[in-house]
Amino acid sequence: MRIEYTLKVEAEYHIGSGLTQPGLADETIVRRHDGQLFIPAEYFRGLLRDCCTQILYWTGNYKFCCDAALYKAPVEGEMVQSSVTKTCGLNYRVNEAPCVLCRIFVTTFAKKSYRFSDAEFEKFDCGDEEFEPVPISTHNRIDPATGRVPQDLLFTFELGKPAIFKGYIERVEPFPKTELLLEEFGLIIAGLRLIERIGKRSARGWGWAYVDQISLALRGGLKDELPVQVKDSPEDWRVWLKAFLLGGDESEMVASEG
Repeated sequence: MRIEYTLKVEAEYHIGSGLTQPGLADETIVRRHDGQLFIPAEYFRGLLRDCCTQILYWTGNYKFCCDAALYKAPVEGEMVQSSVTKTCGLNYRVNEAPCVLCRIFVTTFAKKSYRFSDAEFEKFDCGDEEFEPVPISTHNRIDPATGRVPQDLLFTFELGKPAIFKGYIERVEPFPKTELLLEEFGLIIAGLRLIERIGKRSARGWGWAYVDQISLALRGGLKDELPVQVKDSPEDWRVWLKAFLLGGDESEMVASEG
């Protein structure tokens, strides 16, 4: 079962490759070897994780998650200490399913259940007939002590123009219990709807974005395994989201429809 999404980037953005291009740009944008733009799976996974964590705090459900998922997973040197971070599969929820963040995004001792694809470039969404796909933006590096620009401290970014990307999130492990599947898919969909920007320097107006479309693709014969709350229209993400926000209570769902 997979969640497919369309990400619409409405402003110029910068997701850095970690490389420079001497004489052209100090920080280049991430793209494939053939020059095609894309958004790396690991970047999008981290972005979605931040949104999902924020939702868990809003709803109060963060208290059911382990500390490693919310803050920092333990390192090797900490595992022999009695005060090790509360971690699913190590010293927390050992005989039950990991917390929802560990199930979706994985921590040190949680098995990988979801695969995140790269968000692939579909087309530019600029409106101009002629434009430079990856323009260069030059900025001053201001000395915080003096408030002035020191000599030779200009820096340059490559920017991506407004564009549309498509990707998917797929569950690769057998489905868990009904309430766990509902929790996972509901949280992922809510997180996708919360995305507002990508890349760095968003405070300056770069990277404004939103998930424009969400669809659920089901493999054959899955309807018999789905939660009762979504069995009638399992492809509709709104039903999953509503069930998640209502805690999976079917009677509340029926009442809310009326």
